[in-house]
Amino acid sequence: MRITISSDYRSNYYEEFKEGLPNGPTEWYNYAFCIKYTSLAAANAVKAVDAGRFYLGMDVNDFGKVFPELFPNGVGLTGQWGREEKLYGLNGSWAYRFENGKLNWMHYDKYIDEINDTNFNKCLSATKQLLKDYTKQYGKPDTTIIGNTHFIDPYKKHHWGYDVLEARWKDYKGMKIKVEFTFMGGKGDYHFLVVINYFDKNYPYYD
Repeated sequence: MRITISSDYRSNYYEEFKEGLPNGPTEWYNYAFCIKYTSLAAANAVKAVDAGRFYLGMDVNDFGKVFPELFPNGVGLTGQWGREEKLYGLNGSWAYRFENGKLNWMHYDKYIDEINDTNFNKCLSATKQLLKDYTKQYGKPDTTIIGNTHFIDPYKKHHWGYDVLEARWKDYKGMKIKVEFTFMGGKGDYHFLVVINYFDKNYPYYD
């Protein structure tokens, strides 16, 4: 095991804490004394769709036990933290936002800028697999929107992008969930985008 003993007073905004994070938390100051024991064994990868693993309202300390590497100097009660995860061939990233120690938003996204038939089908296949997983976990979606599931090369036949596939759960145990694959486009700039969003059930929009 690794044993770390530390005693300090600092802002949570020192450079090592900010490095590689999508957003820093609200700034605060503290005295801290810590004795930390950690195993050197490799941790098993956590699947984003594991049943009941993450949910809105989850305590930040419980979250920190799963991903202690996101909190190298103690758990912050308010802020946003991120991590990378590969889902069905998509190397995307998660963002988790906490307010007063409770998880109140989760977001996964993967942008692909190389526009071709292979990447389109890669995103479509991953989205379909995610929908299978989420349907097994959360039940049948309240809304499923099937757009154009065929690749149209915008450089051969101009278009402004289009929706491909989307599913929505409007209230699963207080959570509003959306999974979608969109072909984004406009003014010659195109992207494939796969997104997973978790909102509070009272959030007025899905976007």
